[in-house]
This record gives sequence, C-alpha cells and structure tokens, in this order.
Amino acid sequence: MYHLRKLNEKEEIEETFRKIFDVIFEFSKKNYNLLNRRKLDITIDVHEVPYYGNKTDPFVIGGKQDRGTNNFFKFITCSIVVAGRRFTIDALMMHPFDNQEDLVDRLIKRAKEKIHIDRVYLDRGFDKPKVIRVLKNNKVKYLMPKIKSPTVKQWYDKLEDCEARVIKDFKIGDEITTLILVNDEDGIKRAFSTNLNIPVQLTHYLFKFYSKRWGIETKYRQLEHDFKPRTTSKNFHIRLFYFLFSTCLFNLWVLINICVSIVIHGRIVEKPIISSKLFAVVLYKVQIDPAG
Repeated sequence: MYHLRKLNEKEEIEETFRKIFDVIFEFSKKNYNLLNRRKLDITIDVHEVPYYGNKTDPFVIGGKQDRGTNNFFKFITCSIVVAGRRFTIDALMMHPFDNQEDLVDRLIKRAKEKIHIDRVYLDRGFDKPKVIRVLKNNKVKYLMPKIKSPTVKQWYDKLEDCEARVIKDFKIGDEITTLILVNDEDGIKRAFSTNLNIPVQLTHYLFKFYSKRWGIETKYRQLEHDFKPRTTSKNFHIRLFYFLFSTCLFNLWVLINICVSIVIHGRIVEKPIISSKLFAVVLYKVQIDPAG
C-alpha cells in the first residue's frame, strides 16, 4: 500500500496494464488459433465500483443507488468475445467530464491496432446519437438494445401482432440507425438498434448474436469476489490499480482454462474446468510458496 499510494499518474497506470494485456493477448494469439480468426467480435461495457466516502475525489461519478451508495468509480472496458470467452484488451477509468463517445472512439481505435473487428456489442446505455456517429465513423457493425423512446413505443403499438419488423432510416437525434423489433422465444417483443443488414425473416438471429455479450455481469462479479484485492482506500489511483490487476488475473484464468481444456478434451469446453475460486486459491498458494 505504501508503494501504491505513490502512484500519481492515471495514464501511466493504464499504460502499464495495457502492456500486460498485450502480452497475454499476443501469447494467446501465437499459441492458440482461437484468436487468429480474420475478424473478431468485441463488447464495450461500463463497470461501476461503489464508493462510500465523501464525494470529493475527482473521479467519483454519481449514478442510480446500488449497494447502499449513489457514488461510484466507473471503468469502461473493451473485450474480445470468442468461443464464449472474454479477453479484456483495454480499460479506462472514467472521469465525470469524459464524453462517453470519445471513450468509445479511443477503445475502438486501439482495438483496431490489434484485431480486425467484426461486430461491436453494447448495452442500451450507449444508445445515443453521438455514440452511433462514432461507430459509423469507425466503419464497424454494431448491435445494441434500443431504449423505448416515445417513437419506439409507437412502433411497438403498431406492430403488436407482428412477430418482426425492420425499420430502416430510423432517426435518433441527428443520426440514422436501423430499428428492429422482433419477438423473443417467449413471444416478448424486443427492440434493437443496429447497422446490420439482416432480412426480417432472420431477425431472430439477433438474440444469438447479442447473447455473446450476456454474462458480462457474471464476469464482473467474479472480478469483485474472486480476483480483486480488498481495500477501503478512497485513493482513485489505488482503485484503478486494483481493478486493472483483477482484470489481468481474469484474463489469465480464461487463458489457463483454454490450455487445460485443450489438453484434456482436445477442444474448448463450454464450462470452465478450473473455477475462478480455485484459480485464486492456487495463485495464492504459489505466491506463498513458489517452490511448491
């Protein structure tokens, strides 16, 4: 903690861990064909870490009450999604004055330096004209749930008895997107915003596409409970270091499960062979007794 408190450059901490992310990614790409596909899907997500002190830290951001507080440290991450596995390749700590669209732009441009992007999956928190403009300017395909604005609700009412409909040139602010309304397997109508060119008879595949993003909340719970060191520090440099450190451990856990799965089964099985808790315990024992 003494040395961590001496950290005073947010960008330096982020760059250090970005290099570690690159090492893990390049090793995986070199040794396993999993990441050598011509194009890969990515997800962009925001993770909130509760903050319980006075709102004096410059990086504390307000939000909806959760876990007994309205204040949070927020992190925006970019992860590769392939074979049901997520590799985080970039992460940034958010500032209250940051523009979400600028952060999305930075993450996509950095991701393009490592991979060819196929699709970008985002949650409805990114359903904004400026974010859509960034996605278009970067020439990437995107898919996200659509917020039920009054105009979208009107379409819901019009298509109450219709299983699916593709509405092209749907205006959101000063941007244009494609609005897709489609019933899920329970017959509940869902709305997506996308630039994918998909015929109406195949719109049910959007649920399969977007399912690649599902489970991100489980990932963050594992980060919180199994990988992240405990701290009551209100120092945002320490919080940033801990979040990025736990993300690196998560990446290593994913990589080790891939290695073990290939050795045992000759393929990647859906369920991790080594649980996150077991991985954390083994890592702890190795740290105590490296010779063991």
